[in-house]
Order: sequence, then structure tokens, then C-alpha cells
Amino acid sequence: MIIKTQSEKWNFRMSYPRCVTNLIGSCLAVLFTQFCYGATPVKIDFSGLKSSGVVLAGNGHASPILVESTNNEAVLRAAHDLANDFYHVTGCKPKLIHGLPDRVKNIVIAGTLGSSPTIDRLAAKGILKTTGIKGKWESFVWQIIKNPLPGISHALVIAGSDRRGTIYGIYELSQRIGVSPWYWWADVPVRKQRFIRACGERFVVGPPAVKYRGIFLNDEDWGLRPWASKTFDPKIGNIGPKTYARIFELLLRLRANYLWPAMHPGTTAFNAFPQDAKLADEYGIVMGSSHCEQMLRNNISEWNEKEYGAYNFVTNAQGVLKYWEQRIRENGKYENIYTLGMRGISDSGMPGGGTLLQKAQRLHTIISDQRKMLARWVNPNVRKVPQIFCPYKEVLPLYHLMPKLPDDITLMWPDDNYGYIREFSNAQERKRHGGAGVYYHVSYWGRPHDYLWLCSTSPGLIAEEMTKACDYGANKVWILNVGDLKPAELDIEYFLHLAWNPHAWNGMNTYDLLEKQFTRDFGAAYAPKLTSIMSKYYRLNFQRKPEHMLVNLTNTFSTTLNGDEAEQRIEAWQKLSTQAVAVGKTLPVQWHDAFFELVGYPVEAAAAMNEKCLALDEYYTGIHQNRIDRLTEAREAQAQIHRLTDIYNNQIAGGKWRYMMSDNPRGQLTLNIPQLPQNDTNDVVRHQNIPTAIKPSPVSSCSMPGADFVEKGHHVIMEAEHASAFIPGKKGVCWRKIAGVGYNGEAVTVFPRLIPVLDQPKMILKDSPCLEYKVCLKDTGIWKVTVRALPTFSVQAGKPQRYAIAFDNASPKIISLPYSTSEYDRQWQQDVLRNAALTTSLHAIHTAGLHILKIWMVDPGIVIDAIEAESGNHHSPLGYVWPSETKN
Repeated sequence: MIIKTQSEKWNFRMSYPRCVTNLIGSCLAVLFTQFCYGATPVKIDFSGLKSSGVVLAGNGHASPILVESTNNEAVLRAAHDLANDFYHVTGCKPKLIHGLPDRVKNIVIAGTLGSSPTIDRLAAKGILKTTGIKGKWESFVWQIIKNPLPGISHALVIAGSDRRGTIYGIYELSQRIGVSPWYWWADVPVRKQRFIRACGERFVVGPPAVKYRGIFLNDEDWGLRPWASKTFDPKIGNIGPKTYARIFELLLRLRANYLWPAMHPGTTAFNAFPQDAKLADEYGIVMGSSHCEQMLRNNISEWNEKEYGAYNFVTNAQGVLKYWEQRIRENGKYENIYTLGMRGISDSGMPGGGTLLQKAQRLHTIISDQRKMLARWVNPNVRKVPQIFCPYKEVLPLYHLMPKLPDDITLMWPDDNYGYIREFSNAQERKRHGGAGVYYHVSYWGRPHDYLWLCSTSPGLIAEEMTKACDYGANKVWILNVGDLKPAELDIEYFLHLAWNPHAWNGMNTYDLLEKQFTRDFGAAYAPKLTSIMSKYYRLNFQRKPEHMLVNLTNTFSTTLNGDEAEQRIEAWQKLSTQAVAVGKTLPVQWHDAFFELVGYPVEAAAAMNEKCLALDEYYTGIHQNRIDRLTEAREAQAQIHRLTDIYNNQIAGGKWRYMMSDNPRGQLTLNIPQLPQNDTNDVVRHQNIPTAIKPSPVSSCSMPGADFVEKGHHVIMEAEHASAFIPGKKGVCWRKIAGVGYNGEAVTVFPRLIPVLDQPKMILKDSPCLEYKVCLKDTGIWKVTVRALPTFSVQAGKPQRYAIAFDNASPKIISLPYSTSEYDRQWQQDVLRNAALTTSLHAIHTAGLHILKIWMVDPGIVIDAIEAESGNHHSPLGYVWPSETKN
């Protein structure tokens, strides 16, 4: 059979409702491709046993690699990398040749359709089958051909539909023989092999589901720039061509194609080095610029008021246009995506003042002028020039007031900087030729608080939000704000893997991709343990990021966790840190650096940060008897963070990453631990009104056959994914479990997502999917039900997410999640820091005994994590995390 990309498999499956197709699973897709193509997939074998196929290396010899010089220089460069990769794996470097040899037994032939005479010759003869790649975007085929040309016995042919398709096919071979995409950036060792054979027949990869896929290097002040300046490229003393060359290679090995370069004050602008743009083209990377840097400019470094005047389109339109046009004249010959519109220098609002309507009209004029510029210098048919418009922050309301945006411009929807996408394309926007994309964060500097240190955004949240956006048409451009790149390695690969194939994620396989990455980089014996460790790391950080443990909207310290909750969290982190250290010690020594960078440092540092913050919290609130001991523990945890960071910067990989890791970016994490006052004693400083987590008492409880949840201590607590019944709605729409989100690692949402809003009681009862929870209640009277959901945005622009709720046969009550588009809104700030939006509803219970709590979808895209019901006559605070379920 032909093994096609997961995206192609899932395109077949996605023609049916997801809740149906997931029961069938990937087996159906495999059977489908077998039926259609009937070939054996190409595999790489290291056994050395005699079999058919192409010997790529063995007996101290590596087979040559043919890549004709007529191919694009980016392909030639990648082929050079492949030869080096074979050398690192086998100790034998294959000869890189540019013309057909007279006679050779085994050979690798790589080239692009239309650029490689040999590839085209094989295709014309029908020997090389180009079905599945011809005319496609960034696709490739591997095919093993016996006697393909005179004098050649066996060939592994790698043919690409375009230059990047060929490059991806080349790097696929590098990865299959044992060279991780992270061999350099995360020091993953190359696995040594004495013999390598390719066997089988053929397989096709591509096209990607998302056309342009890349990263944004941002907030580089505390890691990437100091490291590049002082360690990696001191001759340049900044982020220059040497650093970008390494980044370009990494992107291609991860099948990415797009970059927004670093742009903060102090960082030399990308185009300040004339060779940077040419270098990007030599690698095959598409360049762009951020949401606040239109037309490939770096305003912070490049805007010169003496030369151009004020950066203000109202008072100095010609100066601003001249500034933009200069860059387009210089770089228009390369492959770029042009950011349109205008924002202020340093990520501020557009200069010029005026009403919202006046600003919107100004944006319309600016975009029109920018497109005329692109038509002059890039392509007279401006519709063929890739362009994006990113309505970030204050620009989003302006977009809705603008005259119609030209149809070919890609709408780049931003998240709220904390992983929740602010808007999705409506039915009309999904018809636009330019389609839509997403600008997403796993690192951020801004309100309500930074997270620039560790990368802790859950792969589950990335998958839930990005695949939802894709369902609503965002499949043209995905870009990820990765901060300093390190330590975001795991999230970067996860994001880019999804960009290639969003619907490989089915909700419950969130960590499968991570386990495959660990299997590739650490081996099958260690992958399950490492995946387990990181899934717990993401779950605990979903409850509260390490950088946010010291944050409270009203006080200096967190007071987010109290009493037993704090102790349980400290214990959970200590246990996880101990587990990570133990696993790290069992790894062969050559894997120690990679382990520390990808797993050890984030887990141990996050554990120390939690211990420090919670100990400080207990010291300041005085809720613990051993108050002075808590201060000592906080200081020891702080010292541990510094020790770990010193190891990262100065000890691993022989000091390769010196200055890369800051445990205190922007001075936000240390928050000086105070000296103990001389008159301080062990006396407890009692603070009033400090909430503590409830402890349901088994004395006051209700139990009966048929109930799945029971009242204990006048409370009922239910994890959403443990519903007694999942009742499907109209046309197979159903609630389904998803993993990797929620306080306990699972939650529920509705699939498919591209469905109508159901906001009328009759529609809800008739058409909406329903969650049912069978509960035994002892108390009668008014019960308050609190639903903990993720703070997601509705697929309907400008409206809140909603669900409907009722007990038994009562009419559904429609409940709205808090809604805000302002980063100054205190409720939104609280919700994104805790990754939860809490809503309540009141319900009258007239009889004790068995009842059914029902929750219906109103707005697709809502994600529900947990539910708590509380008897109205016995109020007690829930705490932060909530206690365990009250199961029957």
C-alpha cells in the first residue's frame, strides 16, 4: 500500500461526524489506502539481513546520492545535510554527485519534478509514479525502483512536487536513519548504525493541511539574543546569519516553512544583514514579519525619524509609504508573506488618533496603498502575492468596522495571548479566497502576567484550539510565538505536527505524538515513562503556570491554594521531580543533556518554583504553624532554581547553551525573598477569611442504587468526562472526552465543531447533545451548580460561550461564560491565569433521592472540565482545585 499523510487519511474520515469515525479509527483509513493503491510502504531496516531493496550503507561504504545541479539551491543544500547525516550515523559519508554514474549497484536519487532531468525521465517512462504529488503543494514520494536506468541496479527515489517537498523528503530519510530534528537544538544523540537498507515499494507524504507553518522568535532579550551574542556568534555580537541558518534548518527538519524573525530593542534587525534574506531563500524559508511590523519591516530598529519623518499615516503618509516601499524593492524577489495594515512602534496602537470608525477607514486606505506597492514590485496580479492581516489586540474591533477586506488577504486570527483563540471565521469569511490563519502563543510578555521562562502550554490545549480553528477554515497560515525557542522544543514540534495534519488529533490521543517524539529521540524503552512525566507536568501547569504562582490580582503573593490543596500540590510536584530525576539517571550518558533540556530542567524547575511560592504564601499568611521553616524552604527552593539554571547554562553540552536560560526574565520571578525580622517568632500571624478547600464529610451523605454521584457534606462533585450518559444530538453531534486539558487531565467538548448554535429551549431539547449525571441528593431546596469550563471564545464573534443546564425534566437554563475582549478586564485576567471560567446556576430540588443533572451544548467549541453542586443551606468555599469526585 501507499502510506499517505495522516491528513489525507483523515480527510477521508472527516467526511463523517467525528464521534462516528473515531469508533472506526485509523484502521479504516489504512484499508482505504490499501484498496486504492496496493503498494508496500518503504521502510528503513538496520538488521543487515539479506533482503530486497536498496542498501544505503554497509561494509564501510555508503551509496551515492544523486541530486542534479538543475535543482533549486535549497534542495542541493539539504542533500549536503543528508550526506553529513549518513556520515554521523554510519561513519561513512556518501558521495554527493550531480550527474548519472556509469555503473552503481545502489543509489539515492533526489530531485524536484520539473527541475531534475532524471526524475522527469523516470516519471515520463512511468517508472516513477507521481500520483499524489504532481501539482500538489510541498509533497513528496519515496519509491524503490529496480533497474531504473542503465548501469543502476537499485534506487531509492525521493521526488518532490516542489523544492520544499523534495527537502522534506530528504530530511525524512535523515530522520528515519536516526537523526532527530533536534540533534543540534536539543542535543539529541545520533543513533549509530553499521547497516542501512530501504525496502518496500512506495509511499507518499503531503500535501500539508496548513499551507504556511512557522514560528515567531519573540521576547528574545533574556535567552536567544544573549546566547547568540556571547556564546554562539560573538563575532557578530547579536542574532545574525549564523543563528538564522541553524533556525532555518530546524524548521525544514520539522516540515515548517515560515518565520517571523526576532525584533525586540537591542536585536539587530533581520534585514540589517543583507545576507539574511538571501540565506532564507537558499534554505527555502518563507519570511514574514509580526503583526506590528508591516511589509517586512522592523520598526524598532529600522524606523529613522530624521530620514522618514513621524511614524504617523495621518501626518506623514508619504514618509511611511516610502519606508515600506524601500523594503519591498529589496526583498520582493524572495518568497515572503506580507503583513498588511499598521500598528504603532513597539507593539502599540496605530498612531494618528481618531474615532474607531476613522481608524478603520484609515486601515482600509493603508492596505489599499500597500497592495499597490506589492503590485508594482512583486507581482502585477496582487492576488497571487501571499498577504496576511492580523487583527491583534486593538485591531480586532477595527476589522469589524472596516470596509470589506480584499478577498485574497488571509485573515490571521490571534489568540488572547494565553492560548484561547479570540475569533473564528464565520460562514462568509470561510468563503474568502485568502482564507484564514492563526497567530498563537506559548510564550508571552504582557497582562495579566508574563510567562517567559518555562514552556508549559498543554499540547491538549494547543490541539483543541488549533483544530477547532482549522475546522472553521483557518488552514492557510499558522504561526507560533515561541519566545526564545528554547525551552519550547516539545510544544514547537507538537504545533508544527498538527499544522501538517490537524485531524491526526482525535481528542484522546493527545500524548501519542509526544510519545512518538520521545520514542524517536530516546528509544521505545524510555518513551512511555517520559510521556507520563510530561503529561503530569502539563496537567499540573494547566492548573497554574509556574510564572503565575506568585500572582494575585489584589495581593503580592498568590493565595491561590490553601491548606491541604497547597500541601497536595507540593507533594505532587516533588513526586514528579523525583520521578524525572530517577528516569534521567537510567538513561545512557550520551542522552543526559537532551533529557535535561527537554524534561529534567522544566520539571525540576517548575517543582522548585511551586515549592518556593507556596511556602512563601504560607509564610506571609501565617496559616502554617512552622512559619519560619516555610521561609527557609522557600529560600532553598529559590537556590535550587538557580542551581538548575547554572547547570543549563554552564554544564550541559560543554557550555554550548551559556546565557540561553534565564530563570528570571524581566525580573518577574524572583520577587526578593525577605530577610526574617529580628522580632519574628514562631507565632502564627492569623489572617481572617482565608478560604480552605472543602472536605466532604461521609457522615452527611446520600447513597442509592442507580446513582453515579452522591451528596457528601452537602456537595456533589463530578468530573465532566465521567458523565453517566453521553446523549447524541441531531446528525450525530455528540459530547466527547478530550485529554490534556482540565485540572485532572481530561474534559469534554462537542464534535463536530462546525455546527449551528442552538440557543432556543425547543432546539436545545430536540437537537443538542446532552451530558447526563445521575446524582443522589439528600438535601432539598435550592441547589447551586457551578460549572468549571475553559475560558474559550465562542465561534460567534462578539458573543459569550454558553451551555444549558437543568435537573430532571425542568426547562433548560442558558448560562453564559464571562466574556471580554479587553486585556484590562479583571475577570478575564483571573480566568486565563487559572485556565478556568466558573459559572453558576440555581435549581430547586423538591424531593430527596435520585436526580439527573443535564448539560446541553448551546455554542459549539465550549469545553467543560468539572461540575459542583452545593446545597443552598450549607455554603462552604470550594478552594482552588476542588476536592475529589463524590462517586457512589
